[in-house]
Amino acid sequence: MPSISSLQSDHKNARRRTDRSSTLIKESISRYGAARSIVIDEENRVLAGNGTIEGAKAAGIKNVRIIETDGDEIIAVKRTGLTEEQKVGLAIADNRTSDLSEWDQDMLYQLSQEHDLDTWFTPEDLNAITGDPVSDLEPPQDFEEVDDDITTEYRCPSCGYEWSGKPHA
Repeated sequence: MPSISSLQSDHKNARRRTDRSSTLIKESISRYGAARSIVIDEENRVLAGNGTIEGAKAAGIKNVRIIETDGDEIIAVKRTGLTEEQKVGLAIADNRTSDLSEWDQDMLYQLSQEHDLDTWFTPEDLNAITGDPVSDLEPPQDFEEVDDDITTEYRCPSCGYEWSGKPHA
């Protein structure tokens, strides 16, 4: 069985654990055992689950079981031997530790410049996280022009959300 130390943290990971989140991931693994799958690539770089690996190492887990897949199936971890109280605790811990993590602003900004993140973030979402001004970005295609001043305002016809900025020439 491969060692957990053979896994490499993702140098492009845009999500960072707070001290509290890291502590709670370790606590959850210590209390309930490992119960979450992670995703690695062919070079053992952790694409999803960096916090889980950090917490597992901190909790003393030394091995990793690798199951190869090409993405056409879901890999389920069947966690046995838990009481109902532990099952609830595990589920709450899994969700809460994610809530307590935060975005690495610089890395997310860099990734947004190198990759299309439009599916996952609106320009306003990115601005709120990275502090990058959204005024130089195009409005979503379904927004209607409302005003013709120095800045142009747009309104989403379905929800009424307003966006303003300078359109590209």
